Amino acid sequence: MLADIFRRAPDLESFRRAVVALNGDFAFDCDSLVRLGQAYLERYPDRLQNRNLDEVRVGYTLARICLVERLLRPVAETRRDLFRRLLIDTGAQQNCLEELLGVTPRENLSREFRLISAELTASRQVLEDMPRGMVKERFMGGLSSLYSILYLLKTHLERSQG
Repeated sequence: MLADIFRRAPDLESFRRAVVALNGDFAFDCDSLVRLGQAYLERYPDRLQNRNLDEVRVGYTLARICLVERLLRPVAETRRDLFRRLLIDTGAQQNCLEELLGVTPRENLSREFRLISAELTASRQVLEDMPRGMVKERFMGGLSSLYSILYLLKTHLERSQG
């Protein structure tokens, strides 16, 4: 399904909107992700020489879009947009976190953070089971940035409670 959405989407923003509309309700298994990666490589063929770094970044962004929507499944729908911005827009993280802390009891936010972390662990396992290659590399690249962001979020939450 994700591969079909990507093939129909004229650009990454259209793909993102379509995936967000699914509320995390899409297949997230090796086969589905490999098919999505193949659709990405059809549009942005990888090459060993003269690599196009913008196209590589598109792959990482594509992966983060899917990963973020999977991670946000256990989050209250009223806070998903804030969490999306928090996980995707590094320049807005401080403001998003302050806004989340302002509208969410700390214990609820800590619980949602733990649920997001558990989803990240489960997603990582799916990605680790993928066959080696460019598709896996793009997804692992998208995943690694989310680990960094969640680490910063955890640190900030611990400081704000302390």
